[in-house]
Amino acid sequence: MLVAVGALAEFAGLRDVVHAVEADPDVVLRWSAVGGAPAVERVLRIAGVPTVAWSRADGFDLVLACHTTGEVPGLVVSITDSHDIPVAVGVSTEQDRAAAEASIPGAAGRTFVMGDPTWARVLAAAGRRAEFRARLGVPDGVALVALGCARPDAISLVLSRLPFDEFRVATVVPDSAGSPGLIAVSPESDWIAVLIAADVVIGDPGPAVRYARGLGRATLTPDVIDGDLLAAVRANESTVEPITAPASPRLVRDKVRELVDLEAVSATAASRPFGPLDPATVPATAFLMSARESSDVVTVTRVPHLPDRRAGEDVLAVDAAEPDPGLRANAEIIVHPAADDPAAWVAETIATSHCALAVAAGDRAHFTWYTGQTWTADVPGLALMAVAGAVYHHVVDNDAITKPIDVRVGEITERITFGAG
Repeated sequence: MLVAVGALAEFAGLRDVVHAVEADPDVVLRWSAVGGAPAVERVLRIAGVPTVAWSRADGFDLVLACHTTGEVPGLVVSITDSHDIPVAVGVSTEQDRAAAEASIPGAAGRTFVMGDPTWARVLAAAGRRAEFRARLGVPDGVALVALGCARPDAISLVLSRLPFDEFRVATVVPDSAGSPGLIAVSPESDWIAVLIAADVVIGDPGPAVRYARGLGRATLTPDVIDGDLLAAVRANESTVEPITAPASPRLVRDKVRELVDLEAVSATAASRPFGPLDPATVPATAFLMSARESSDVVTVTRVPHLPDRRAGEDVLAVDAAEPDPGLRANAEIIVHPAADDPAAWVAETIATSHCALAVAAGDRAHFTWYTGQTWTADVPGLALMAVAGAVYHHVVDNDAITKPIDVRVGEITERITFGAG
């Protein structure tokens, strides 16, 4: 039997579907990337599955592939014979049968309920939520927003509209790494870990959103990205929509044996073991910050810097580890979170860069303004860069620090008391 993979997003689900078939000694199974797609071929190689080139993918008794036209809400696979004639269509639940037979050519009378092996694996791993959040680098008290939509600008828009100190953004779409601050996993990783770790899922209709609702996660459609995204994410409430798909992974195996006239077997079949979780995250080392003061509290918001996303009043703050010399040269604030000699570092940075404020932490945080004014403070519970944004805002508006500053980041407010440097 040949498993034809048409896109990266199909691979994990197909592995779940055919896992029991792979373990059947009476069936020889091979994988192939439809059209020889290089990205899919790469993932097949990394996964170590037995493959055949698409140009040589003929002569198989059966070919199994995802059906992805969207008429059926659950997971759907089609099975064709060596003449490309449909012989079976697998659907997740009995409720999906009518829609499949009405919309898929050749499905009438050939549809069978195969269950949803991926959902079975989601349920089995649901108790590992805290572990997955830690592996993905999500801090305590920070909400994880998972993206599962094909819209090309979704990642950059969501990253630029959700405050970094309140939210992290992850993607369940394979091969999406590259945007600073985005939590991505390698294409060969088990993407369901992101779904289990998430608090909110923004996605197109499909398995990811369906599983999220089954877990009781809050879900939003991609059109919220063009509105008040922050308000929508904060206000959205989770709802549980039970998934009634059978969980037995042997149903597809039994159908395949039937189609090739093999005797039925009674052996049980286990779900596919949980695979690797390899984050492919690019750390955010440059941020756009804004601040506003009300009732003597300075509220600071920062988002990862992305090209062409800077508004007129945004302040550019970079970490000392920022690799882009252009960003370092244009930053108003430069921060070193762990300097060996904070006083010396801020003095040198002010002298050798164009920034207005240099900040470094050691035993205490040191703040030096470009005019030479220097302060020190303990910054126990807030991100150093966010406090730097509050100091920048206060000095620009007031010209000096003469009293403690109440700094609010997300839901946390801290009073920062400054001493002379």
